Order: sequence, then C-alpha cells, then structure tokens
Amino acid sequence: NKYIRILKDGFISMDHGENIIVIKTVSGMAMAVAAALDALKFEEIMGCIAGDDTIMCAAKNAQLAALVITKIEKIIS
Repeated sequence: NKYIRILKDGFISMDHGENIIVIKTVSGMAMAVAAALDALKFEEIMGCIAGDDTIMCAAKNAQLAALVITKIEKIIS
C-alpha cells in the first residue's frame, strides 16, 4: 500500500498529550504523511494539521490517542 510506504518513509517519532498526537517527520514530508493518515481512515482521529516536519492530530479522547499511537507503531514496524 502506497500510504503505508509514505508513512514508513516519512515518520521519525511521535508522542501524545491528552488527545493531541504530535508526529515528527522528515523535513518536507509532514503533508504527505498527514494525507496518508487521512487515507488510512483512523476513526479515532478527528483531523490533522501538517506543517513542514510536524503533524498535530486531534483524537476524540486521550485513550483513543494512545490507541492510534499503538496502531501507527504496528504499521511502521
């Protein structure tokens, strides 16, 4: 899947605080990785905002943010 490849290629790290997930990417890849996350249709994510190398995703709550991190870790491993 091309979206998974983009996620794997652009991803550097991620963390969350409450319901906000912050994903660090390779410089210039944040928009592509955010588009890949949108295409993967995580029901737990309400939306993502991408800059140059950082993405902020809003999950519905803190527990779902932790679940999304687990799902992304599984995809990229």
